[in-house]
Amino acid sequence: MDNNMTKMANEQNSLQGLEALKAFEEETKKPMELTTALLMKLIEDNKDTEYGKKYDFEHIHSIEDYQKKVPVVTYDNLAPYLERMMEGEKNILTAYKYDHFNETSGTIGTPKVVPMTDEQSNVFARYNNLLLYGILRDKVDPDWMNGRAFCTSSGTYRTLPSGLTVGEASSKMADYIKGGKDAFDAMIRTLYTSPLEGLNPEPGADTKYIHTRFALMDRELRGMITGFYSVFVLFLKYIENNYELLIHDIEKGIISDEVEMPESVRESLLKKIEPMPERAAELRKAFEHGIDEPWVKKVWPHFIYMTGVGGDGFEVYDNMIREHFTGEGIQHIYSGITASEGLWSVPSGVNDFDSIMAPSASFVEFLPVEAGDDFSKCVTMDQVEEGKIYELIITNLSGFWRYRMSDAVKITGFHNQTPKVQFMYRVNRTINLAEEKTTEKALQVAVENTCRELGISLADFSVYPNSDITPNRYDFLIEPVYDIERFDMDLLKETIFKYLCEANPVYLDCYKDHWLDKPEVYFLQPETSLLYRDMMVFRGASLNQLKPVRVIMNERQRKFFFGLIRKMDE
Repeated sequence: MDNNMTKMANEQNSLQGLEALKAFEEETKKPMELTTALLMKLIEDNKDTEYGKKYDFEHIHSIEDYQKKVPVVTYDNLAPYLERMMEGEKNILTAYKYDHFNETSGTIGTPKVVPMTDEQSNVFARYNNLLLYGILRDKVDPDWMNGRAFCTSSGTYRTLPSGLTVGEASSKMADYIKGGKDAFDAMIRTLYTSPLEGLNPEPGADTKYIHTRFALMDRELRGMITGFYSVFVLFLKYIENNYELLIHDIEKGIISDEVEMPESVRESLLKKIEPMPERAAELRKAFEHGIDEPWVKKVWPHFIYMTGVGGDGFEVYDNMIREHFTGEGIQHIYSGITASEGLWSVPSGVNDFDSIMAPSASFVEFLPVEAGDDFSKCVTMDQVEEGKIYELIITNLSGFWRYRMSDAVKITGFHNQTPKVQFMYRVNRTINLAEEKTTEKALQVAVENTCRELGISLADFSVYPNSDITPNRYDFLIEPVYDIERFDMDLLKETIFKYLCEANPVYLDCYKDHWLDKPEVYFLQPETSLLYRDMMVFRGASLNQLKPVRVIMNERQRKFFFGLIRKMDE
């Protein structure tokens, strides 16, 4: 790959990104003016849709009118409309043009679908792509422009009888490029290491092999881009577990027979690779002492940055990446709050867990978490209070009107007049066996403090709300980085109980009143969480959309995780 072309493309994209960054800076100075104008435009454009007529959009002229006339909804409320839209009916939830539905991962229950209108697509392009390039240009060592990025994205779609498609948004990108798949492949490989066969894989293709194989081939790699920081761990662990195979194939210019790959994909990939004995020798030297210390900079000497959804809610992965894979000195750009339903905030810079609300990307209301279902308490971004936690109620550009996201954010400050936020937890994943309302954040704090005090290298954890016994209790399942054969389990239980009560004092009250018992604690086998993700991908879930299983919510999850508990010698 011609690195001069890569540098030219990165320079051009980042100059456009700087302009987008400057424009966003101006947005943050007048957020209410912009977000109100966006809402009024959405109302006007969609007043003749079925939903608009039902809720009298024609006579909505203010935010207050909107909140009085239009109800807060969940996905179940919208599902009947979406089913008709997938069958080809138009002008139901939105008047805007669409030919594709984004699909969520379906980690719990049935996957959800969200229409991808042209307007919503433009939001993702501007705030996900251009602003990222702007931050790279403005904040990161300019050497990043001299090399490509390791992008872990993979997306596929299926076509419905109506002719509309359903799948990940990335799976449709080639359809919009003049010249089709070949042109898209050439364009993508200028910026990223992976070929089209990895980004838009055929069924049965081993995408982890494709992504990592092509990334390892490129000594000049500068960064990694993913959806969630947990996916970084998945791919870096794959390299650790398979580096001998990967290096052998790079040296010989082959794809080993043991790698699962449809023959057509194998033939296509082989046209894009050649023997690289010198690169293979470099990689062998990088791994000559194994994987007991950070190795990323040995493999890619010019590695500079990582970007994806990380930060506070993904701190366990953030710490593991620093301690086990990269060491210090890597610049992290933590993505804002985004989902298939839309985008709500953007990164505030480098190595900063905060993100900044994007007033022109959607209309957002903030419901104080203590308000429960009292939607009269919803406020707008000019009314939020610093330090307070709110649940997001969103109106996007795809026909989701006052949609309850179940994401809770904390207001951490303001950038100009626009709120800065941190994702805290998912409201629908709060454990509430005895009105204790323990959040995912409280569970995370309890586990991390326990592991820090007892010297346990934490890879991941899950919690099962055990209502099968009396009193009810929490079953913590801790996954260590390295296998543990012997441990003082009584000390572990008392320590996690201590920190759980500190993180949520109501748990202690419930224990004293005999509503809840002390937690039980188990060790999982190392790499349990990675195995779970592999299983979910095999079942059809999107690898890059899978979130960590913090709270075990169904019987399938319970059986899987409890089936991999490590029997301990105390």
